Amino acid sequence: MPVRGVDGTSWPRVADLAVPAAAATILLWLTRGMAAEPGAEPTSFQWTATVVTVAVTCAALVLRRWAPVPVFGVVLVTAAAGALLIDHPDTVVYGLVEVVALYSVAAHLDRRTATLGGCAAFAVALMLGVPVRDGPQSLLAELVLDAALYMAVVACGQLRRQRKERRRALAARLAAADAERRAAALAERHRLARDLHDVAGHHLSAVVVHSGAVAGVGDPELARQALGAAAEKGREVLKSLSRLVDVVGAQSVDGDLRTVLPPLCRGLSEFGVPVALEVEGRARRVPPEVGFAAYRIVQEALTNAVRYAAGAPVRVTVRYVPGSLELTVANDAPSGGGTAPGLGSGRGVAGMAERATELGGTLRAGPDAAGGWTVATALPTGGGPRRGPGWDEALDAAAIAMCAVLPLVAFTPPDPLVRDFPGWAVPLVAAALAARTAPLWWRRRAPRLAVAALAVTTLVCGTAAALWRPELLPVLMFGCGAEMVAVYSAACYGGRTAPTWPAALFAAAPWGVVLGLVMVEPADARAGLAPALLFGLLAGGTAVTVALLPFWVWGRLVAARSRHWETEALATMAAHTGQAVLAERDRVARGLRGGVLDHTGRLVRVAEAGLAGDADDRRAALTAAADEARAALTGMRALLAAMEEPGSAGRP
Repeated sequence: MPVRGVDGTSWPRVADLAVPAAAATILLWLTRGMAAEPGAEPTSFQWTATVVTVAVTCAALVLRRWAPVPVFGVVLVTAAAGALLIDHPDTVVYGLVEVVALYSVAAHLDRRTATLGGCAAFAVALMLGVPVRDGPQSLLAELVLDAALYMAVVACGQLRRQRKERRRALAARLAAADAERRAAALAERHRLARDLHDVAGHHLSAVVVHSGAVAGVGDPELARQALGAAAEKGREVLKSLSRLVDVVGAQSVDGDLRTVLPPLCRGLSEFGVPVALEVEGRARRVPPEVGFAAYRIVQEALTNAVRYAAGAPVRVTVRYVPGSLELTVANDAPSGGGTAPGLGSGRGVAGMAERATELGGTLRAGPDAAGGWTVATALPTGGGPRRGPGWDEALDAAAIAMCAVLPLVAFTPPDPLVRDFPGWAVPLVAAALAARTAPLWWRRRAPRLAVAALAVTTLVCGTAAALWRPELLPVLMFGCGAEMVAVYSAACYGGRTAPTWPAALFAAAPWGVVLGLVMVEPADARAGLAPALLFGLLAGGTAVTVALLPFWVWGRLVAARSRHWETEALATMAAHTGQAVLAERDRVARGLRGGVLDHTGRLVRVAEAGLAGDADDRRAALTAAADEARAALTGMRALLAAMEEPGSAGRP
């Protein structure tokens, strides 16, 4: 029987052996290189202890998927004991293996265990760091960086665990998609049958009984009242059933707005109405019922714009966000000036709001500050966004902390990179670094805006440093990880509606400007500024762009591998389920149109004609109305019987 890891997969795999081997090679190579300086060589005992510690911890990593907690404990204790026993500043036995072991704990176990593991790793790092740090500044910087590192490791592991769980759940749901489709069709069929029976059956039966009874009495006043009631009931039945017939048009939308909205907007443009269609976020298929509702809402909003703001430009914006489809239809003020008038009797707005509410969405319609009119709606598409902060936010906070605090190491003893710097100015530098990296908090929701904000703050900070204290530029460069994170995020979360590769150019441009400013000699500042800036943009900007492009490629690969698969799986599943529901509605609508609606429409016309005639006409109209209601009931019962046939779920 094959051995299984805690994640349910076979153990060992190639990575279970390759990662420890790579870690051992890196640790021994770093130790050999760092301790090669004359006078800094470790003794034979220290070198032997280093090799033994690395061998034990890396060998334990082989079992990290099979027993993550025991392996983490062995690695933590062995690495810490080895570091204390070796007592040499240039031997690297702690700092890599425990990160790998901690990641395994976070990737395979629950939130509580992962958090406790991160706290344990931080406590050991604190114990090892206190005796060797020179002064509180150095110790504080290291503690912040350690805390950010372990938070990032735990967050990455937990996100990996959540992603694997989602994919397993999606795989299971895809395997059961056919059963889910049949269940959805069955539930929709039962709902439609109940609505038909409760609404149409009740009203039509009342017309048959009441009209037949009054026709035999011969009282003209009772006949007039009965015909009025029959006409009213018939109109109510037509109104209730018209929504079922209306959904037949949803088949053409099929959840893909990319194929139906452009022709709709172009159709109005041909009549002289300037309509601009914008799509934000990564366009994807949505459940058919959502696509149909979105199409009808846009259609009604455009109709109202043409009717009440003739000639005014109209902007249709479609935003694809996690768990939701957001639509905005906004028209400018009418050409006559003033505010846009109210949309008729409000039936159009009420109908749009009803469509949105039926799907659990929201709709807002009203005048805007410029005198135009805006209709904005949000329709849930399933798999909504998580509420409250989680591991995504923890990872973002860790990235911001590391990018903001790492440059401050340049001010810490015993060998600060920046010397003779006034102590009062260090907090100002720290605040500037924090402000520079703050845009990373929005790297998922607005990645392009985060790149732009980071570029602006980098340009401001870099220009100030170049003109004030050029020795601060290396400090700023220590935080260049912020640009790497921002470019990765733009590639990963920027969507497909616009190219994301310019993010690398935009993030690199400020560094080219700063390089050009550094090259300008104070004595020749005016004459040499333009050539220096041009050279800096070409040389420095190109070098930084080349360094950032691998992170852009990484982001695109992650987007294509993970989120694309999950999104397409959800969309496919939702589309199949939605198509089964629409198939039931389509079948019912065809049946209604073929019999029930025709007879009900004739019932209304007969009753209204009888009301306009004399007593004999009313008596004949009562009999005809009862016959039409009876025929509509017969058609409805035949339709209900067909819906109860075995194996009819999802059949068109």
